Amino acid sequence: ASAHLVVAPAGSCARGAIVITVAGFSFFLGAALVLVAVFVLLEYLVRRRSAPTELTRRIAHVAACVFAVAVHPAIPVWMFMTIAIAFSGLMLLSRHFQVFTSIHKVRRRSLGDVYLPLGLAIGALIAGDRFEIFVAAALTLGLGDVAAGFTGDFLRSSSKTWWGSVVFMIVTAMVVAACGFGEISIAAVAILAAATERYSPFGTDNLTIPLVSAGLLALLG
Repeated sequence: ASAHLVVAPAGSCARGAIVITVAGFSFFLGAALVLVAVFVLLEYLVRRRSAPTELTRRIAHVAACVFAVAVHPAIPVWMFMTIAIAFSGLMLLSRHFQVFTSIHKVRRRSLGDVYLPLGLAIGALIAGDRFEIFVAAALTLGLGDVAAGFTGDFLRSSSKTWWGSVVFMIVTAMVVAACGFGEISIAAVAILAAATERYSPFGTDNLTIPLVSAGLLALLG
């Protein structure tokens, strides 16, 4: 049996217990090191190779969401949320000291890099032990949002576009369907999350997309 630490309220059984396995925490640490390595590589590409920050920021965005999906089942929800909130604070410090310009430097006013881990924490809170809800919300944020951004770049637009919203809906529908949800949930999340993405200013879509996506799936799924 794997080593583990169990913290449970007095008189409780398995229900409500908080379990941190050594294997799970070790996996989290390994995945965190990989994520940090990706951030460092992106920063090197910006500072030494003049890589465009709009591209590196989106790569970091996807990497962070994939990381969240990977580690979510390995650690308790309370720990996931605590780490996400701490990571948001680290992003604020990084912005102040310009540590990761590959993530913070964008053409528009945005605190999306700070909001993203908080949005993932919200998604985890709503999803609870329903991993499929968290996966759908996190990948909607990670893939749908970035796909909409690339569409705007292709159209040479400095603001959000209707075509970007359409692409967002298509990607979101594919993500939600792949997570095993029904047609009503797919349509509701695709439409409402796309509207949320379009009308959330200053990077707040990184908060509102997981909130809307996870909330709808918890309600309808």
